[in-house]
Amino acid sequence: KLITLGSDRSGTRELRRVGTHAEADTAMRAVSRLSRHVATAPLARSIRSQGQSQLSAWPPVGRWSPLPQVQLVARHGRFFCSEEAPSVEELQEKIALAKEQLEELAEKMKASKADLLQAKKRHTQDLENEAKYGYTKFALSLLHVADNLERAIDSVKTDQLDESEELKHEVAGVQTIRHAVEEAFAEFGVHKMKALDQPFNPEHHEAMFAMEMPGKEPNIIFHVMEPGYMIHDRTLRAAKVGVTK
Repeated sequence: KLITLGSDRSGTRELRRVGTHAEADTAMRAVSRLSRHVATAPLARSIRSQGQSQLSAWPPVGRWSPLPQVQLVARHGRFFCSEEAPSVEELQEKIALAKEQLEELAEKMKASKADLLQAKKRHTQDLENEAKYGYTKFALSLLHVADNLERAIDSVKTDQLDESEELKHEVAGVQTIRHAVEEAFAEFGVHKMKALDQPFNPEHHEAMFAMEMPGKEPNIIFHVMEPGYMIHDRTLRAAKVGVTK
């Protein structure tokens, strides 16, 4: 209401009703200072370039003429609010879409956290397995040492030990070595199976032959041809056995 721009007399009368020319000049200087703050904005530059041709066609009727910046902003003020406000339905649609996107992102985040947790568990399990079973092949290759020591001890009969003290000392030395090997195996979780008189288990035993044994139930191990070994809770080498039928 303070500034009404136009070329007809009604505009001039409206301006005169506002107040004196001094009051109008004071107000226009304030608006001019405000317009200079937005003069560097892209929109203001666009307005200024579009309004240059129309400023020459001015003047307003009356003794007072407003500053060019005020004329430009006043005549082209519609550019600052040219976009219409969205309707309630459009806003509701955007809100619903945003909620759907948030739910989708929440599900993706949940799945990512679950995958990360599962990957951590697998990594931890892999490290544990590597520490427990990483030397499986090496331990398997050393089993023949224990087998040979066992065979050497079993090859000496009791009456031969009684006849020769030297042989007795040699057997004692072999037994000491066998005991040291067993202790070394046990330190890394390798131990011999107890297969004799146990039910046959295909995960731990390898049946070499089967025969009927009076007084024994079927599927029972009655003879061990080669001992089996475990590494922790896994079978390092299956025991070769004979079972009843």
